Amino acid sequence: MGFIKEAKANNMAGDAKRAAEEGRTVFVAQFRGAVSHSPSLSRPIGGVAEMIEAVEAEDWRVDQFTAFPYKDNMTVAVMFRRAMVPRPLQLPQQAQQYGPSASASWGSSPQ
Repeated sequence: MGFIKEAKANNMAGDAKRAAEEGRTVFVAQFRGAVSHSPSLSRPIGGVAEMIEAVEAEDWRVDQFTAFPYKDNMTVAVMFRRAMVPRPLQLPQQAQQYGPSASASWGSSPQ
């Protein structure tokens, strides 16, 4: 991978990692790549695949995307999602004080 492509991919991976560390389950990114104006030429959009792969390496998965021209570039807006991680169960204060067995009888009269 070229130096510029690698730098762009690393920056995008860093943003995706930061979003995951913040507990986000959705990450939206905008990618730009040069396009050809020839109607007969089909080719990859420069650097976009590498940036998407870098985000996916941070455990995000493409959920939706759209592409549109902007000046001499193609812009691809991509929404990534992560699996929601269940948060730890918070027991009432009394149950925490007396341990897990107290949670079953929490709120009832002591015997």
